[in-house]
Amino acid sequence: MDESLVVLHKAIKWAEKLHRGQDRDGLAPLPYFTHPVDVACKLRYLARVEDATDLCAALLHDVVEECGVAPAKIAKRFGAEVEGLVRELTRTEPTQGEAAGLTPEQLWEVRSRMLLGDIRRMSARAQRIKLADRLSNLEAALATRTGEKLARYVRQSYLILEAIPQDVSPPLWDAIRSLLEGAKEG
Repeated sequence: MDESLVVLHKAIKWAEKLHRGQDRDGLAPLPYFTHPVDVACKLRYLARVEDATDLCAALLHDVVEECGVAPAKIAKRFGAEVEGLVRELTRTEPTQGEAAGLTPEQLWEVRSRMLLGDIRRMSARAQRIKLADRLSNLEAALATRTGEKLARYVRQSYLILEAIPQDVSPPLWDAIRSLLEGAKEG
């Protein structure tokens, strides 16, 4: 079996194990694991990425945030390059002191600014994975969110497109833009 397929299979199995018992948001939540698989599929089939390192990072992009996995464990299993991409994709969160006394709306704004700062500092490879991640999350948001929560997510998605140059991945960038334009009309 091709070595890249072996490592991808290993990443799929580990991500599934780590995300087991977690669900996506929504009225009929899917297992959370469906999200990193969707991100990797969008990266592979829409963006035409064949690099196993990038695809592994897509599969593992949420394991630090959502599962508490230490980046060193990722490096040990998949190498420093995958670990580095996952680290780039892991959100910076406000400290307890920064979050103290903030309303939920203010906290969301702080987290959004931090996310945009993180994105601007990412490598082009990490930004491309972030586009696949946002496309997956935006599709889910359009299906499960309404009102101000959806409007806020749509606004943040436009800001992400401003932060990531289109040439990082025209197919992913354009797909997000198309969904956003459709949301505006709908």
